[in-house]
Amino acid sequence: LWFSDDSRFAYVTLQDTNEVAAIDVPAQTVAWKVKVGKQPAGIVVSPDQKLLFVGVMGEDFVEVIDIAKRASVNRIRTGRGAHNFRGMGDKRHILVSNRVENTVSIIDMLEQKVVGEIAVPGGPDCMELTADGKLLWVTSRFAKQVSIVDMQSRKVVRTVPVGRSPDGICLHNR
Repeated sequence: LWFSDDSRFAYVTLQDTNEVAAIDVPAQTVAWKVKVGKQPAGIVVSPDQKLLFVGVMGEDFVEVIDIAKRASVNRIRTGRGAHNFRGMGDKRHILVSNRVENTVSIIDMLEQKVVGEIAVPGGPDCMELTADGKLLWVTSRFAKQVSIVDMQSRKVVRTVPVGRSPDGICLHNR
């Protein structure tokens, strides 16, 4: 789920129908739907509000949808199980967790391509960056842990056991 800047639309992924829907929030109706790959999961809107980036968990790519055209314009190969997103804070780069591939891809939204990869074992899922952008905390869904990545070296530097199937993470200083 992601809201447009003006909160007029909520964009949602529909895993069972392999679609993305735009909900007109004031009217409380579905404004439109677009077919994407199998099992769309995470979704994020580009800073200029022109594109949707959709993690396609049942495949190995991020689908890019032009909001005005209501159509797919690109597929960025990231890794099997493309799942969830986290912005890097520069309004240009986003991270996408690839749950099956055991990686996190760094995507340049302007160039619409992968510009970096980070190995994160155990089914990387949800992510959060520290306020200074130096550490990335990643829930490792299948490993029952949170992995902490040093963003400069792009290596896991620590893991914290947390129990079965961790999903979602929020740092208190963010």
